Amino acid sequence: MTLFVISCNDSGQQSDTKTSSTNVFATVDYDKVVAYSYDGEGDIEIIDEKGKLANKIKKQVELSKTQTIRLTNTLCNKSTYGGDIAACFDPHFGVVFYKTNKPVAHISICLDCNYLVSSVKIPGSAGFSDNGIKKIVAFERELNFLQ
Repeated sequence: MTLFVISCNDSGQQSDTKTSSTNVFATVDYDKVVAYSYDGEGDIEIIDEKGKLANKIKKQVELSKTQTIRLTNTLCNKSTYGGDIAACFDPHFGVVFYKTNKPVAHISICLDCNYLVSSVKIPGSAGFSDNGIKKIVAFERELNFLQ
């Protein structure tokens, strides 16, 4: 049995309480995390209400523990948010936490309209800030989802 523990600040340094917050994904019991590049046009989240994976997957990458911590720390950091949002919600980046190959948590991200939908509530999440967008884009590039 593998259990990953996520800390909000894995650098060993103290967090700035004005810009950081608790990593709400630390309580999720999972054994694998997969990032997906997909076509969510028409408000399609990466996992639907029946627990099924979106059917227009373009690429997928299983995340390492370090990548998972880095991404969830970014998504839980208050400085990631603060921009305006639009109403389109055609997500193209999804992250799914699995336990014995069953989805237990998921996040769908749309940078075109500037926000995300998460099955785990992220306090203070709204439109992404410029810094938040840069970090998400850099992460997607690292996974070769973007050129």
